[in-house]
Amino acid sequence: MKMPDMLPAALVGAAIVATMCFPAATVFSAPASRDAQPVDLHDPILNMTAYTLSIPSGWNFSSAVIQGSSCVAGPFPVFRAVSPDGLSGVKQLPRMDWAWSENAGVGKGGDCLPYQQEISAEDFLKYMTAVLQVEFVRDDPNPDLAAFRRNVAANSKPGFTAIGDLAVATVRYHVNKIEIEDHLRVTVNCAAYSRAGSGRVENCSAYVKREFAPKGKYSPQTFASIDHSLTVNPQWNQAWTAVMIQKIKNADEVTGRMVGKALADAGRARNAQASAFQQAQDLRQKEREDFEARLKEGTQRSMQNTANSMNARSRVADDWCDYSLDQQKRLDPNTGLITKDSSAYNYTWINEQGDRVQTNNLNANPNGNGTGNWTLQENIPKL
Repeated sequence: MKMPDMLPAALVGAAIVATMCFPAATVFSAPASRDAQPVDLHDPILNMTAYTLSIPSGWNFSSAVIQGSSCVAGPFPVFRAVSPDGLSGVKQLPRMDWAWSENAGVGKGGDCLPYQQEISAEDFLKYMTAVLQVEFVRDDPNPDLAAFRRNVAANSKPGFTAIGDLAVATVRYHVNKIEIEDHLRVTVNCAAYSRAGSGRVENCSAYVKREFAPKGKYSPQTFASIDHSLTVNPQWNQAWTAVMIQKIKNADEVTGRMVGKALADAGRARNAQASAFQQAQDLRQKEREDFEARLKEGTQRSMQNTANSMNARSRVADDWCDYSLDQQKRLDPNTGLITKDSSAYNYTWINEQGDRVQTNNLNANPNGNGTGNWTLQENIPKL
């Protein structure tokens, strides 16, 4: 997909990120089967559906739209679709970004990986095998690679260069005595452009997708149907791009200020942005700590240590997708604030002072007891 000519060069890479999270999804959308159910991925900042997806009927689904980093601005989807028995499913893990330039300050934020160069998808996949604590089995055929590279390179223009890489491998782990076949798909997008005050800037983003099922029951067709159904809401993409362009025009104002006239409810948007920013920061810290630990071990030794520990484990380790989605998120409809609290309770009430009451009884309404006006928060769906 070509980017509009009028889009600022600094945003082209972010626009690619926002629309190319899955290589196949940017080429076509396969029709949903009669056994599929549509699901939406909601952006709390713009209060819009950002992406839509079709998953097998009866599967559990949870998702989030995570805000970008200081290295790459574009938001991205994180989701998990899992069969009722929990043994088959697909996960789109949080994106990982890094950047570098002649300016020593670029890419040094704590929300970016500590790379200062392009990394191939194959090498990134090797590190992820260790991070995810799974056992490498084999490299998989990669027939999409040439087309994907051409598709990404087609976004290059004067002053801006885009490249992409793709790697696929089979790994395995056990859930008790059940061997799980897990297919890792790593996509790396990189961009290079000139930016005032920083000279030539280069940045990269890596995406990791997991498709898993019990050994012998993996069906490529099932997961291809999910991949090809992902679509970006064009109205959301247009609104996000408009806000980012306006932020560039107002770069001399307070950093990160959302432009009120660009949104229907500026106050709500600011609160939602603050919540989403904190969510992204927490996730980035977790990513960086896990990744740096594996970098220090070295690729081969880290992979061998993982393989040696496989027989001692009875369940797969949680990944960054689970970290993002496994706390109950609550939305205050009055302010747009998104908070997390214990998923042991079905309902959370909040008053003007920020006091919270959690309960499993919907009729346990705290209004009228002299402690303020209480609002029932909306549960953001999760597994």
